[in-house]
Amino acid sequence: MSRPLTVRRGMPRRRAVLLACVVVALCWQPACWAAHVITRIDIRPGHRETAVALFTSDKRPLEANSFSLDDPPRLVFDFAGAGLDPDIPIALPVVAPAVQQIRLGQFSAEPKIARLVVDLSEDSAAPVWEVTAGREPGETLIVLRHSGPAVLGPPTSQVVEGASVVRLAGVGHLRRTVAVLADPPRVYADLTDAVVEDGYKQELSQGAIREIRVGQQTADPRHPVARIVLELRQEQAHVVFADGADLVVAVGPEAWALPLPEYQPSNRLKGRRIVVDPGHGGDDIGAPAVFGRVPKGPFEKDIVLVIGRRLAELLEAEGAAVTMTRDRDVYIGLRERAAIANNIRAHALVSIHCDSSDSPNTLHGTSVYYDHRHSRRFAHVVQEELVEALKTADRGVRNANFAVIRHTRGRGILVEIAYINHKDDRARLVHPSFQERAARAIVRGLVRFLSD
Repeated sequence: MSRPLTVRRGMPRRRAVLLACVVVALCWQPACWAAHVITRIDIRPGHRETAVALFTSDKRPLEANSFSLDDPPRLVFDFAGAGLDPDIPIALPVVAPAVQQIRLGQFSAEPKIARLVVDLSEDSAAPVWEVTAGREPGETLIVLRHSGPAVLGPPTSQVVEGASVVRLAGVGHLRRTVAVLADPPRVYADLTDAVVEDGYKQELSQGAIREIRVGQQTADPRHPVARIVLELRQEQAHVVFADGADLVVAVGPEAWALPLPEYQPSNRLKGRRIVVDPGHGGDDIGAPAVFGRVPKGPFEKDIVLVIGRRLAELLEAEGAAVTMTRDRDVYIGLRERAAIANNIRAHALVSIHCDSSDSPNTLHGTSVYYDHRHSRRFAHVVQEELVEALKTADRGVRNANFAVIRHTRGRGILVEIAYINHKDDRARLVHPSFQERAARAIVRGLVRFLSD
């Protein structure tokens, strides 16, 4: 039982009040600690490590007790004095070697203990881990460092919707270099930090791929490189992407139309202010599919609005504060679009357009424009990502005096996704998978540029 606070005779009144405040603060401290709530979790995959970021409501870091368990293998992190926000997900998929998923739960209500479990693969070495404070107030990081190179097993292949699809299990997270060679035509991908279990060679009787080969390119014990080669029957378009934990290479004229796996954000743009500017709108239709006294659709204003909305969704998923110059079919003046970016001191503006030429079905491909010199690298990075993702003709990066980027004081680019009056480009522009690839490519370009 605590004693009542007494003031000794002669104690200065000011000192007595100060002492009372200290006692009240100490009495309230347990109540404050009881409000320790985990409100958000972010997964940040990396080349050599994966970070799990936990955020608390009261901006204080978490104290963790960690240990490993077998049968099944898993890592356990207990956070004393912490509760869970009811909106936080209880299970999260993770694309990382040896890790299957992450689970969250309230292990104990009294005393409060929140538990995070990392489920591990039984056939891979467990990662080394540490718990450390993050950069933001109330951010706690669990860093999982992957041990050893990934083992590249035999690929699988099938024909899907007219495209030949090759899948490599468990290596979607690896850094990769993709290139095309001629005579004979072939596509290859070099995967860093991968070793080949056994050399592999298979001839295929149907589809765009004649032969698949897998071998060790370099055996450097620190960073071994494995190579997969797809020898083609003739030159073909191809796309390469991660599908969950796997790496997928699709070859064929319609490979770009294959559906993409669900997008996995990792909070890479938190704190960035980005303006998405779908061009034209309202009475300004932009470029039509067919010019004439009565232009025929589809119209540029509609296609870029779809891509712009999806781009905004992806950027918000990455933690960015996104402002759209228009999110419906209305006209916005060019200076007004730039003013929106200037007023919020945006880190970047992306103006989205479809290109057009005087002679239909002649020009095709993708280009990016900039005005100010500080946006030149920004334009190059986004162009690289777009051409790689869309497999369109690379029409390059150019300096231009377009009003919306000229009047934008911060970084700003104007993207011409493809040519709306070229039949092949137009077929792609209206396809949902192509639109998704375009939006994701711009996000990757923004992440690369703003990370620098």
